[in-house]
Amino acid sequence: MKARSNKVCLLFATVVLGVLASFAHAGPGPHSFETLRTESQFKQLNAGNKVLYVCNQCQSATEKTIDSTDQAMDHCKEGATVTCPSCKATVKVTKRSNPNRKSPGAVREVVYVNEKGEECFFVAKVDEEK
Repeated sequence: MKARSNKVCLLFATVVLGVLASFAHAGPGPHSFETLRTESQFKQLNAGNKVLYVCNQCQSATEKTIDSTDQAMDHCKEGATVTCPSCKATVKVTKRSNPNRKSPGAVREVVYVNEKGEECFFVAKVDEEK
């Protein structure tokens, strides 16, 4: 009788664990966002769009909702600053030419740098789930 009771308890625990695991949500997967690198990409953001702040300094990714197009454009204005919601580090928005593009009219990329001038942060648009 005791062996049967142990099997029932084990089966019940497995079912409960499976149900609880189905409620877990680990966040966006590796292919569910697009890194925003150009001003035109930021212009396409609208109120309600979600973006990820990805900080290489504290190894975090924080999802934020865009309130307006103007707020989105603040993320790509050269000289502006953005603060990591997790570690509170402030990064500076700079623009640089993409070394892979040799044309004189090449689009300049938005880059976020720390006080040492090292790229340490990026913003990405979260793909809307269908």
